[in-house]
Amino acid sequence: MDARDSLDHEDSIGSAKPPKPPKPPRDRERTRLLLLQVISVAAVVAAVFSGITAWETHRSRAQERDLYCAFYPDPDEQSDDQQFEGDMSEAVRDALDC
Repeated sequence: MDARDSLDHEDSIGSAKPPKPPKPPRDRERTRLLLLQVISVAAVVAAVFSGITAWETHRSRAQERDLYCAFYPDPDEQSDDQQFEGDMSEAVRDALDC
């Protein structure tokens, strides 16, 4: 045995740091409940954002429909200078249910 061998490792008596206590065992039930809570919160957040996106899409499409319906007036209400291409105007009005 060499004198340097004793310098490579410190024993707990002369150490400046106390030895680390052993880690307590994990509580699997608590970990499982925490994971379920995180998953539940993520599902609720995803549902809320999906609902908001669907609502905004609906509003946007309704506004676009109103604009297009205003752009393609009813053929009975058109004057002679406002005659659009008849078939195209009718097709757009039918597609938009104006």
